[in-house]
Amino acid sequence: MANLTSSRATFEQTDRDFVYRVACRIVDPEAAEDVAQDAMLLAYRHRDSYRGDARYHTWLYRIAATAAFGYLRKRRRSPELLPPDDAAHERAPDPSGGPDELLSACQQTARALAALERLAPMYRDVVLLRLTLSEAATAARLGISVANVKVRAHRARRLLRTANDQVSTSATPG
Repeated sequence: MANLTSSRATFEQTDRDFVYRVACRIVDPEAAEDVAQDAMLLAYRHRDSYRGDARYHTWLYRIAATAAFGYLRKRRRSPELLPPDDAAHERAPDPSGGPDELLSACQQTARALAALERLAPMYRDVVLLRLTLSEAATAARLGISVANVKVRAHRARRLLRTANDQVSTSATPG
């Protein structure tokens, strides 16, 4: 626990560990280290604001949670929408099937990407993040509830299916 003398806190390793654990509950583990560092810096800068009305860890928890939610807000404004480059190579069509099958697979991929680009950003973000993240991680990354992730994913699938049906009916000679 921190040593509180004359309303000043000196931060020990146990405080850093506590802040890191709080950050891990709110953001992904890769970002938790940065969030914890930011929170400790904020706590140090505002150490004089600790009045002693509440427990020291309550005050520290509030700072850590605020830093973590601030990180999520920043990420929501500029999320990483595209999966890593190596993920695109994993889904590349198998060239061993012959040129006609390869062309068909490439056209299907192009149609899927075009339909994905036409989705509203709130649906597109959920679809792309769900390629690599769980519903809970997607919700945390976007700053929405898990139920909202499920609803948006369902609506996105429905919109993509409708777009696919429209392309299929217009492609067949009538």
